[in-house]
Amino acid sequence: MVIGIALSIWGTSPVLCQDSSAQSLYDRAGVALDKGDTELAIKLYEQLLQQRPDSAEARTNLGVALAHAGRYGEAEQQYRQVLSRDPENEMAQLNLALALYKRADFSDARDEFERLHKLNPANQQAFYLLADCDLRLGRYKDTIALVEPAYDARPDDAALDYLLGTSLIKDEQTQKGAAVIDQIMRNGNASLANVLMGAAQYGAGDYKASAATLRKALDENPNLPGAWTLYGRALVSGGEYEGAKAAFQRALQQDPNDFDACLHLGGILRHDGDAENAASYIKHALTLRPESAAAQFQISALQASEGKLEEARGGFEKLVKQWPDFAEAHLQLATVYARLHLRQESERERRISVELNDKSGAKGAQQEIP
Repeated sequence: MVIGIALSIWGTSPVLCQDSSAQSLYDRAGVALDKGDTELAIKLYEQLLQQRPDSAEARTNLGVALAHAGRYGEAEQQYRQVLSRDPENEMAQLNLALALYKRADFSDARDEFERLHKLNPANQQAFYLLADCDLRLGRYKDTIALVEPAYDARPDDAALDYLLGTSLIKDEQTQKGAAVIDQIMRNGNASLANVLMGAAQYGAGDYKASAATLRKALDENPNLPGAWTLYGRALVSGGEYEGAKAAFQRALQQDPNDFDACLHLGGILRHDGDAENAASYIKHALTLRPESAAAQFQISALQASEGKLEEARGGFEKLVKQWPDFAEAHLQLATVYARLHLRQESERERRISVELNDKSGAKGAQQEIP
């Protein structure tokens, strides 16, 4: 899904027009920014703000220049200063949210997009990026609640098709998800329909069919949003780890902040014994979703593989307390206890893991941990 994330700048400034010296600095800074000379633009905007520290236009544009230079933290400070004086400054609000989004702080970006959406429901950029943040954060019900009314009005909008269809399937609302797939097919977007169909097959546990459907979609269009990650997950569930590794790498070429691709590629590399590269992917996954039990599990498993047993023990104990039905966490904790010569604790956790797996097998479902 392609959503515009370009930062917005002020053109003219009615207040600065009354001061020729300030206006000259403002104009020169704007020209420098247009030409891509961000360092000169930053220097000129900073000079201007020494003269006119209350200029919201200059401070907002300085934030844009800083963001273009990759200095997102400093850009955020400038936008927040503007908002401290003018809480309803829509441009500063949007640019703050975009700066957070661009540095993959999707949780804080979501809060800012939500504020902007409430301030101006007609701002489509804020609407789509709010939905995208919810989807990235696994807040599927929130995505559905936001997107469904708009989808009912615009069922031929490909971005809405993707957001709603993906959220419904991930939220296990397969019947509604199937209706979205049918609508996408009627709109002539067979490749996107196949992605959502593959996701539904995966959710039903038919991993072979899921992989085949997703491969067909990718052969038609290799740039489909989320498709390489879904394909990789289907391959992992079918035991095809090398193919899955390549799929996750391809997914991360498209979107370096794809949580599932980071998490699962890190897990494969950990199993392969490549602790250094595994750590970079797993840690990035945890920054994308700090509350994710699956990412916390991978961190603890990595610590165990590196012999950091007490750290791993603490992590797994926290996980099974928070997620008592997380069978694999109980099993890994049992292994750590055994390595620490805690026999009774190890036997208890192993027994719990077996019981949970038996229960899950009787239901015929694969356990999904957020």
